[in-house]
Amino acid sequence: MLVSNGRLLCSLVTLGVVLPSCEVSVKFALCRCLLIALLFSTASLLAQEFDEDFDHWPVDLKINGTIIAANALDDTDDVNASFLQASGGEDANIVGLFWKKTDDDELDSLRKTFTSATSVELMSADPAAGRIPDQFLGKLKDATGVMLFSDEVLHDNARQQTIALQEGLFDVIRRGGVVYTEGAVTKLLSRVEITGGKRLARVAEGLGLVPDSAIEIKFSDRDDAMRLESVLVSHPRTVGIGIEKNTAVVLAGRKLRVLGDGQATVMIVANQRQPFRVQKIAKQSSPRQRPNEYLVDLTQWRREAIDRTIEPFPPAKPDKPFVENGTLVIVGGGGLPKGLMDRFVELAGGVDNARLVYVPCSERETLSDRQRTVESWQRAGVKHATFIHTKDRIKADRDREFSAPLKDATGIWFGGGRQWNFADSYYGTKAHELMKDVVRRGGVVGGSSAGASIQARYLARATPIGNLDIMAPGYERGGLGFISGVAIDQHFSQRSRQKDMTQLVNRYPQLLGIGIDEGTAIIVRESTAEVIGSGKTHFYDRQLPVFRDQPDFVALPAGSQYDLAARKTIKDASQETNSRSIE
Repeated sequence: MLVSNGRLLCSLVTLGVVLPSCEVSVKFALCRCLLIALLFSTASLLAQEFDEDFDHWPVDLKINGTIIAANALDDTDDVNASFLQASGGEDANIVGLFWKKTDDDELDSLRKTFTSATSVELMSADPAAGRIPDQFLGKLKDATGVMLFSDEVLHDNARQQTIALQEGLFDVIRRGGVVYTEGAVTKLLSRVEITGGKRLARVAEGLGLVPDSAIEIKFSDRDDAMRLESVLVSHPRTVGIGIEKNTAVVLAGRKLRVLGDGQATVMIVANQRQPFRVQKIAKQSSPRQRPNEYLVDLTQWRREAIDRTIEPFPPAKPDKPFVENGTLVIVGGGGLPKGLMDRFVELAGGVDNARLVYVPCSERETLSDRQRTVESWQRAGVKHATFIHTKDRIKADRDREFSAPLKDATGIWFGGGRQWNFADSYYGTKAHELMKDVVRRGGVVGGSSAGASIQARYLARATPIGNLDIMAPGYERGGLGFISGVAIDQHFSQRSRQKDMTQLVNRYPQLLGIGIDEGTAIIVRESTAEVIGSGKTHFYDRQLPVFRDQPDFVALPAGSQYDLAARKTIKDASQETNSRSIE
């Protein structure tokens, strides 16, 4: 029988009040039983504590359209071509406003650049005394592309009138359109506008089209960098973006790239543990370049800026790996071991009683109503099987109908893909809490590839740009946390990821590294991991010495068992095989 801690305490008091005629020994025995139940209940609650915070993390994970933020371009061909394409090409409705002296010849030349568009309306206004033309406001309502140009200094009148366009510009982006700025008006795109100062910046509230950012276009020397750094010190959850001359930054969705001859600098503030993080990107010059040389995921940087303002993660002493109730099925990708899904269904209650929920791993907003995993369960005879998917964190947190399948689920299966998608959608939400409740009730959680890594509290290999880095600042605190104190990687031997895990546990020796081969899984009950499948599972324990001429891990085949909490091998099936072969 399940009772709350409060009801247990009340019961203890009641025993002393309403049972005065009971023998002392009987009363003592009853109290003792209730006290034990209370202690176990409290321990269980602590073990299943839900402390992943929703409010810290962004809900606007990307913009729906495109922003092009430029600084004094000499050659505009690439930028104009990108702007026209993002505006819809032949279907583009373009409107432009110049907060600077612009003659008719210059406007006519620019109009000719966009002759293939459906509509092009370009106009200028006096930045000091003029106001935004009514014609511009009328065209803005249906625009797919908006141009806003100014000199290097934006007059206060022009600034105030541009700020008044905020809702209209947001509507363009929400419709999937593009906003292109050049000059000082570019700084207005960010949430924090840098208005002046040589080394110590003055700031004001910007348009916020580029979320959680501060953009600087005066960015050619150390004083410029210090000015941007000073903004980040006073606004530590902000990402700084410095744009050199003859350079444009393009934000599409959540990815930043560069056009033009110069570089863009992205930075976040230092804290007591970490220095300023700075990354420079330039226009992609070769298809063989590493993505981090020309691409930045803005959402990851926003998350890392937040992460630097809260308690360190992973903690120096994480909880030991222990699943108090229920079972975890953690697969290394590349196909399931034979019979594993049948075993998963049985752990969830069998085909008649299991209530299964599949959670796909996808960056797409919507998915087909037909999911192969659900259909395979149904073909196997499972009577209750469905799936959930959203990229809307608010929906995952507040929509009761969306989360309803999780309330009585006995099993959840997480699909493969890129695990940061799970963190974006569910981390800290009510849906996440209900997922953890499945294990607390004694159910089963399983998953393969991304669905394996996401089961740990620490999230390995979650960089949104590429999958080469095992540590992803901003997403390390993104695992769904069905088990603590470990880092899980997959496709392990097949993709030669041994050195990556060495790097991770050298950085975080408090974590037990787990690398799982393809076609291989571990089934975890309490702290025991049972290895099944065709490959091996590798355990990295930095509490043990490392020798130069020996592997820094223990690799166990199917039939083996490992105690995750004690960090020791319970059974090594390879030794048994060797022993039998010798005999």
